[in-house]
Amino acid sequence: MNDDLQVEWVGDRLKGKTVALCVTGGIASIEAVKLIRCFRREGATVNVFATPESLKFIGKAALEWAAAQPIVTELSGLAEHICTEDIVVIAPATINTVNAIAAGIAGNVVTTLVASALGQETPVLIAATGHRSLYENPVFQRNLKQLPEIAPGVKFIPPKMEEGKAKMPELLQIVEETVAAL
Repeated sequence: MNDDLQVEWVGDRLKGKTVALCVTGGIASIEAVKLIRCFRREGATVNVFATPESLKFIGKAALEWAAAQPIVTELSGLAEHICTEDIVVIAPATINTVNAIAAGIAGNVVTTLVASALGQETPVLIAATGHRSLYENPVFQRNLKQLPEIAPGVKFIPPKMEEGKAKMPELLQIVEETVAAL
């Protein structure tokens, strides 16, 4: 592997584990590159699944560089959407993505992967982000409460509420939640 793609390990708590990092639309997706590198520094292999909306905010090449491998952006005959990872982390997760998952809709690479993960009882961590008005939407709030009851492997990581927005949690908090879930 090209030396530029290597990371220096800070721990091995995720050694031998594969994380499916799902990146959805919204400005918080710019944090995905750093999050991928944080997972890799703990020894994880990271398979990245990105929605078309996320690629409006962050480039495919940046995600590939961070993960040191190709990313999945569309459903194909290779069945990448069948979850083989140890855990699924959706960060950032849009209101649309969370509501689609709660409704059982599998309409893109992320929601289809999550549908497969839930069918196998693979843990799913969700870091929902967005404008406060979207985050406080009553349908979305209902789904935040009900989804873990329907699918016990689902856990929401609370956002930082700043500047009228539900922002991405600290990246190391996401890593810690991932380690704890595994």
